[in-house]
Amino acid sequence: MGKEGVCPGCLKKLRFPSGTLCSQCGKPIAETETFCGNCRDKAYTYLNGRAALLYNGVMQESIARFKYGGRREYGVFFGKLLWERQEEWIRRIAPDVLVPVPLHRSRFRKRGYNQAQVLAKELARHAGVPVADDLLVRVQNTLPQKELTGREREINLQHAFAMNIRIRRLYENIKCVILIDDIYTTGSTAEMCSRILQEAGIDQIYVLCLCIGQVD
Repeated sequence: MGKEGVCPGCLKKLRFPSGTLCSQCGKPIAETETFCGNCRDKAYTYLNGRAALLYNGVMQESIARFKYGGRREYGVFFGKLLWERQEEWIRRIAPDVLVPVPLHRSRFRKRGYNQAQVLAKELARHAGVPVADDLLVRVQNTLPQKELTGREREINLQHAFAMNIRIRRLYENIKCVILIDDIYTTGSTAEMCSRILQEAGIDQIYVLCLCIGQVD
């Protein structure tokens, strides 16, 4: 990877969601479908989701470096890419704020930054939308989601997030937010965060992720 997050060779390997997309999460699906298999039989709190990239081998490596390898500068490229790929969608939603999915304080100390917050701040520079830092907090240091099945992910995240009441008072008039994260797979993280936001009186919640998993 280059200094901005991707080299010319890797750039050619990036894959983007296209064609018919799941009306809920934004995964590519067959043109005869409306929802992907994961969303078809579920009711989500968030209204709609989108992603800039498909999660493939090159993005798995890049995100691992971004999250665990100290390559915070990758966020510059990724944030710009989020805007370039989803500008129309973001403008149509017209969110009051961007809300990064929070990282537990122990992991924040270890990494030195929250990758979702980096993405949100870089996207904000292009979109002109404020970032509501710490509106959500992670109160439990849960197991890594990638190691769990769909149901286990939901159980793992129960009671993992909470609303920061002090920050909520600073943003008491917000009604529409875009939740920002790096990877969307089953939607468990997005749903748990959305429930907390909705309970705090925010009724228009959207989800934007850097990468989204492909339909199995």
